[in-house]
Amino acid sequence: MLHLPIGSLLMTFLLVLISKLQKVTLEKAIRIGVDFSFAGAFMASLLGYLLSLDEAYDFNTLKFHFWAGIVTLIMSFSLCFLHRMKGKETLFFGSYILTLIALMVAGHKGGQITHGEDYLSTANLFEDIKLVVQKDSVDYYKEVVHVIFEDKCISCHNANKSKNELRLDRYDLVLKGGESGSLFDPQNPQEGRLVKYISLPMEDDLHMPPKNKSQLTEKEKWLLTHWATSGAYLKEGAMGWADKDSLKANVMAFWGLDEQVKAAGGSDLAKLLATGFRIKPNALNDNLLKVKFMKPQLTGEHLKTLVKVKNQLLELDLSNTNFDDEMAFVLREFTRLKVLRLDQTKISDDALNSLEKLALEVLNLCNTRVTHQGVQNLLQLNPPKTIYAWNTAIDRNQEKQLASITPSLIHFGTSDLFSEKLSLSPPYILNKNVIFSDTISIVFEEPQVKNINIHYTLDGSEPDESAPVYDDPIKLIDSKMLRAKSIKVGWKDSDLFEQMIFKNNNHITDHKVNNNLDNEFSISHHVNFTFNNNQAVIFDGKKGERVYRGTSIEDAKTWLGVKKEDLEIEVKLKEAEKINYVTLSMLENLDMSTVYPKKIEVYGKSPIGKYELLNNLSIPVQHEPDERISYFKDFTLAVDLKGYNDVKIRAINHMKFPDAPVYKKWKKKNSWIFIDELIFW
Repeated sequence: MLHLPIGSLLMTFLLVLISKLQKVTLEKAIRIGVDFSFAGAFMASLLGYLLSLDEAYDFNTLKFHFWAGIVTLIMSFSLCFLHRMKGKETLFFGSYILTLIALMVAGHKGGQITHGEDYLSTANLFEDIKLVVQKDSVDYYKEVVHVIFEDKCISCHNANKSKNELRLDRYDLVLKGGESGSLFDPQNPQEGRLVKYISLPMEDDLHMPPKNKSQLTEKEKWLLTHWATSGAYLKEGAMGWADKDSLKANVMAFWGLDEQVKAAGGSDLAKLLATGFRIKPNALNDNLLKVKFMKPQLTGEHLKTLVKVKNQLLELDLSNTNFDDEMAFVLREFTRLKVLRLDQTKISDDALNSLEKLALEVLNLCNTRVTHQGVQNLLQLNPPKTIYAWNTAIDRNQEKQLASITPSLIHFGTSDLFSEKLSLSPPYILNKNVIFSDTISIVFEEPQVKNINIHYTLDGSEPDESAPVYDDPIKLIDSKMLRAKSIKVGWKDSDLFEQMIFKNNNHITDHKVNNNLDNEFSISHHVNFTFNNNQAVIFDGKKGERVYRGTSIEDAKTWLGVKKEDLEIEVKLKEAEKINYVTLSMLENLDMSTVYPKKIEVYGKSPIGKYELLNNLSIPVQHEPDERISYFKDFTLAVDLKGYNDVKIRAINHMKFPDAPVYKKWKKKNSWIFIDELIFW
């Protein structure tokens, strides 16, 4: 609202100049421009006045900006008036010049309020330009912290506007703090207000900067947190950063002086994949790679291929292979390497000599033949930040000796090793449909990693190593909750897989959907369709297809959708006394504006014809749903339907997307409910 009338006034003045200089008639355009500029100036002035009522502002500071803004408003109104008068072209032009002068004064004074008294000062124009090529020290406050404050914080915490009586425009005032006290906690640095406020979720009222302001980058958060927690905030002036690689790397990146790694060649990556390496990118756009060899036998050709990506290699996992001392020379090539896993390989002390010039953060030597002497030499030459050395040729006394030298660096216990184990992917079943009438055989997908056991349970308990192992298809004759994990010695157990397998006993004799199914839905390429006459998919005993925006209409019609209303289904049942549960199978896909309902209710019709609530289930909002993914979930409610042959199911729609940060992008959109199956069992 502030900048729109500024741009409009300038653009309209350009039209006035063109009209005068080129003798063309632009009266209609100029009339629209001055009217629009006045309307915008009025709204900006009104909102500016309301903002001035904030206690953070002192009117003595605001007065020049305030009155210059009022003059600009009055002058812009005069332009509307003068442009409608005949023969006043010269007066109109002169008034326009005065309006722009008032606008410049108001704008400059407003800039000083927001950015400080030295806003647009000419002093910096005459400073010598300093080119930073190599730095072995940094003035942490002046060159880093103050720069961040100036960019993200000082607009609210300066001499003219000091919210909560906190000023961040001078070092001494930063240390002083505000009305809530100091920004720092010497006893517990992580609890200091500066660290705490910049780390809060954006929706928290205390999060800084406020969510309507430009936010700190992850690099800036790291630098401010390090400054506050390391004690560097207590010192002004230059400080060295020898042995402070993380600080140097982050400061150089903040200055834009960090080295950009070139991307690996596509053919090199393809060859790595083809020869048995698994590749993962490190982070978006940094071109660094995490590589693991998935086979047991490494050859010289494998190593030559690996050297092709030496400039991009950040993590390397050669565990459980035949890697040995003769192959270890190749490690000297990987100068960027930070994480190296050589556990359960054939290396000895000789291999450690190839690590002397690597700045490793993690080194895993578990289940190898390295000795006390080899590890001690490595610690003296160039110690990694963390070493795992369980089950090596180092005896108990030598372990204690090494641990006493570097207690936080080297770990020998199996519990410490656990954090270095790799996670397995959860198992998945190949069965497309998990609703059956007579019997069903459950088949798991073949694991990609060898020697993995899939342990499963059917009683609702969580599987572990004592649970049955999947060898052959699992035959079921009743409804069961299938839960499974992939488990392998030396690896972390996978996440839990769970799937309800339903036996359809055909309790439903009749059904009716009490919804308007004529709403049109655009699924792809602007082709619209409705769910009219699609009620049968709820009771056909088939799970819906995986759908998303752009899917086919045939797949979309394996579901039933309702919009701007609650889903309501009435059914007539036989043998209702044998039913213990009712399950609704539902979809959430943000790109399709489809979310789980906020509540499910089950009603039974009493003998007097009135529906009574039997049970309900509140459904929490998903924590961090990915808009690209279709989520499927079965919602089950326990019910006692004895005496109730007529049942009504209601799924309560959010109507608009839930008021939660994860749905901010879709906040004002109407939400759909999608269901593909209603099961009584």
